[in-house]
Amino acid sequence: MRHLAFLTLLLAVPAHAADPPVTLLAQDERRDLLIEGVTHHDGRWFVSAVAAKTIFRVEAGKFVPFLQPDPTTGAIFGIAVDPPRGVLWAAESWGAGLPGGSGEARTGLLKVALADGAILARYPAPLGEAMQFGDVVVDPAGAVYASDGGTGAIWTFAPGMTRLELVSRPKGVASAQGMVLCPLDVMVVSDYATGLHRVELAGGESRPLKVTGPKVAGLDGLAALGTRDHLDVIATYNGAQPYRLLRLKISADCNRLEASETLLKGAPLRDVALAAASPDGVAVVTGSQWAGWTDGKRNETDPGPATVALVKLPAHP
Repeated sequence: MRHLAFLTLLLAVPAHAADPPVTLLAQDERRDLLIEGVTHHDGRWFVSAVAAKTIFRVEAGKFVPFLQPDPTTGAIFGIAVDPPRGVLWAAESWGAGLPGGSGEARTGLLKVALADGAILARYPAPLGEAMQFGDVVVDPAGAVYASDGGTGAIWTFAPGMTRLELVSRPKGVASAQGMVLCPLDVMVVSDYATGLHRVELAGGESRPLKVTGPKVAGLDGLAALGTRDHLDVIATYNGAQPYRLLRLKISADCNRLEASETLLKGAPLRDVALAAASPDGVAVVTGSQWAGWTDGKRNETDPGPATVALVKLPAHP
């Protein structure tokens, strides 16, 4: 999700010796979709669309309808699956400032059946307290977390709850973006302007990650690849050109950013948004179509086709 007021420069990050293999996962020639999020379940990929206000599934390299039509659906941003409960969660927003949007600004979580794309429920954020949910992540117990790109807050909805609850308003975070869950009831959240922050899920205490190498800001999506003696995390960077796909090494206690590496930059990431991991590699929204919109309106730029690529990663460092 782009918030141009928070565009920042990425400090020098070592580049990988050779670009990883990149193949086309799906593409659509329509210029009015504006895709943002991607997620994977049981060999199937799903892609969210902001301006088109829907969720697609990928089939034979094409975007095909998945979310069942509903005239009240808003712009769909980040998406994540909860396989044990057969659910896909999506960040949903409305308002005149959004591409294809109109009316009063509001936001919340959308609960969708993985089996058939049926809308199961909506959970609105309190008016006046939240602005625009962008990214979502689900923990093994079924709790879903949403980051608010407009206020920097983190919200949650867990089994047994009847409404969204505030987790934290991390200090120094104004535009919360991607999140990864850590051991010990902790998460790491990215902020466009100030980089990576550690957030305690119980109590909401937060602090910036300590940085061993170069500091990164302008990060959008985060996707966890796994945990051994550290967290292996993929990050998308769209703070300024050239856009990048990064691999981050975060300490297992989520206190330190120990290393960052550029996997791809420039041309392969024409208009990058979010990413998600699978056994076959990392899917990256490389042609989101954000370039075709300004202040919620179509501009004269041709944003190109909506494109998702699959990146085969080097071996775990």
